[in-house]
Amino acid sequence: MKKVSFFLTFLAYTFICTAQTNQIKVATDNRLKTDLDSLVDQSVSAFMKNSSRVGISIGIIKNGKPYTYNYGSTQREKSELPTNNTVYELASITKTFGATLLARAVLDKKVDLKDDIRNYLKEDYPNLNYNGTPVILLNLANLTSGLPNWMPDKDIFGKADPDSIPYILDLVHQKYSRQDFYHDLHDVKLKVLPGTVARHCNTAAQLLGYIMEGVYNNTYENLLKIYFTDPLKMKNTFLIKPGKQPALMAKGYDGKGRLMPVIDWEDLKVAASIASSTSDMLKYMAFQMNEANPIVKLSHRPTFGRVEDGAIAFNWKVRKTERGNRSISHTGGSLGFSSYMVFYPDLNSGIVLLSNEVGEDTQNELIALSEKILNL
Repeated sequence: MKKVSFFLTFLAYTFICTAQTNQIKVATDNRLKTDLDSLVDQSVSAFMKNSSRVGISIGIIKNGKPYTYNYGSTQREKSELPTNNTVYELASITKTFGATLLARAVLDKKVDLKDDIRNYLKEDYPNLNYNGTPVILLNLANLTSGLPNWMPDKDIFGKADPDSIPYILDLVHQKYSRQDFYHDLHDVKLKVLPGTVARHCNTAAQLLGYIMEGVYNNTYENLLKIYFTDPLKMKNTFLIKPGKQPALMAKGYDGKGRLMPVIDWEDLKVAASIASSTSDMLKYMAFQMNEANPIVKLSHRPTFGRVEDGAIAFNWKVRKTERGNRSISHTGGSLGFSSYMVFYPDLNSGIVLLSNEVGEDTQNELIALSEKILNL
């Protein structure tokens, strides 16, 4: 009888502990006072159920009013709730800054979108054309250059274990300089006609950033400061330098929970190395939604593809939702961070999501999360 009693007591204890475990909620600053608060909490709670998740910060503009939410932790090693000033790698969202600079340069009459990019390179590159058709500036901004996605354009992985790929990338690019980039550019062979096929291209974005430095006779870091961080009062936005990370930066992880290297590579700096916070990205998003600004308006102009299917503007994807609303978006994924920004200029609404984890489906889930929350 005592054994049965003990067994029943043990079962009850196990049930209680299991129930308590299932009821444990992810740390958050969400006050759960409004319908939006509840919708965000319900949506993010489902996102955070994946054990690989670490933290997420969300900035929302709805009908012109800003909202922010933070969940999880800035690192796995200890519980530290992110804040609106926690810094995350933006990864490829970095490309939208360079593309906006191109729009400015066009309106400043410093460049023409149809200019052959070789006009802005110091060495001769007779290889940067396809059957006589050169790569032009517009091709760099709308993903149609035909340039290789990465430089160096060669197999650097061999038969390496997939788990080692992030570390191989980091090892190679820590040593890959701007001089190496320009040297290897001589060996590039275009396989498609520029302007005919759109695909993700770090090389094009990097080259565009370098060209903007030459056009404005200034460093990219200074251009970022002059045209974005100073006028928009973005105090938590930085171009990550080798070996030097922002003080408030979260730690980034892969889907297996491994701490990942930060992309502070010199050769990819202007294409993927801006880091920022939700407080700052709300300011950047508000800037991008103001299409009364001719620079912004030009950078949102579709230049390849159909809006109905998803067109490409100046490094922005432009499409119409099922409800007929125009959306403008960009994703970002580094070795340890995932990000997504989408906004609807005609509705004065948008959302930015910053996560310090990269899994196979993290970016797609961020997109789905944005759709659940905004429901536009």
